Amino acid sequence: MCQVALKLNANPRVNIYINFNLMTNNSIIGFWGLSFNSGNMGCNALSYSFLHILGRCTTQKLKVYVFYQGNDFDTKLLSTDKITVVSASYNPRSLSSMKTLVKRVKECVISFDFTAGDSFSDIYGMKGFIKSCLLKKMAMRYSGKFVLGPQTYGPYYHKIAQKIAKDIIVNADYACSRDNASAEYVNSLFGIKMDVFTDVAFALPFVNGHTLPKTKKKVGINVSGLLWRGGYTGNNQFGLKVDYRSYIKALIKELEKQVNIDVYIIPHVVSVNGAESDYAVSEQIAKEYTHVHLAPRFNNPIEAKSFIAEMDVFTGARMHATIGAFSAGVVTIPFSYSRKFEGLYENLGYPYTINARQLSTQEAVDRTLDYIKNHDKLKIAQMKSFSVIEDKLKQFEINVTKLLNE
Repeated sequence: MCQVALKLNANPRVNIYINFNLMTNNSIIGFWGLSFNSGNMGCNALSYSFLHILGRCTTQKLKVYVFYQGNDFDTKLLSTDKITVVSASYNPRSLSSMKTLVKRVKECVISFDFTAGDSFSDIYGMKGFIKSCLLKKMAMRYSGKFVLGPQTYGPYYHKIAQKIAKDIIVNADYACSRDNASAEYVNSLFGIKMDVFTDVAFALPFVNGHTLPKTKKKVGINVSGLLWRGGYTGNNQFGLKVDYRSYIKALIKELEKQVNIDVYIIPHVVSVNGAESDYAVSEQIAKEYTHVHLAPRFNNPIEAKSFIAEMDVFTGARMHATIGAFSAGVVTIPFSYSRKFEGLYENLGYPYTINARQLSTQEAVDRTLDYIKNHDKLKIAQMKSFSVIEDKLKQFEINVTKLLNE
């Protein structure tokens, strides 16, 4: 194949030169840190959205290898006339499986890695971070080119994590952020400048069906099973000042007192068991508070977003649940357990988050109720953000198009 050089310059202060193999029909693209069959609808939302964007960025027929650890999944509903999706699962304990993985990675003209949007950090533990970075290094070594898609970078609490992250970012053919805070963090820590876009999940399509009753104001609450259980460690892993269980219970009790409000509990991680599951916790809450409505277990992120779109106000601790609500035009109150929330939403000129690392439990409850009461003010700020989102997604698509087609 031909070799060309591309100058990407979404940020006028930064000149980034990328060499890559010119795309042809049936070129193979690698997806990393993107899943389509996870119980976490947020991870799936990111994947569906980028696949949707990819289809708009090329005139060529492409094959996409979705690399992930687990069982193969049905790709028939994902593939289109232009893009064929291949489930490229692997088992790290099987030598033959890993050989097949390396063979497939070598076939990729370019690999895009999103690290699930927010997992390129040691905040969730060093074991997962190291594992993720080893896969990144393999993709960098064997793919034609390696791109870090718009995501949150850090925090990196351990020195070894900082060293590894810097090595990966420096040696990627292109790296971009979904928020200014991450870009500034990377620049201050490593002296690396990068382009800033936004989360591609804002582009996720949905169906505006309106099947729920319209007699009352509908307030959707996404209860994070992860925060409910104190994180993976079970002992307030994320250092919250807010007692999350007390916050959720107090919020529901206060909303139940208001006769003009219907409360919907909306799980966004729908796996049956495990520390991540929102659904198991949501079922418990629905049994305890008999006046609340429990959303169904969603099959895909488009179903989830379509249901959330019926709310008048939505609050939640799952980042992509809030992105789904926000981009569907629902007044959104993100519950922030890490700086990724402030980074993303302040980047859009939207300051209405609940910072659980700074507020007390009662302050968080009061502020959430105040935002719900005065949701018209939030709506005005939200509407102003839409043009920012559109511009950032458009610029990202331009860059992806250059990567694929020039």
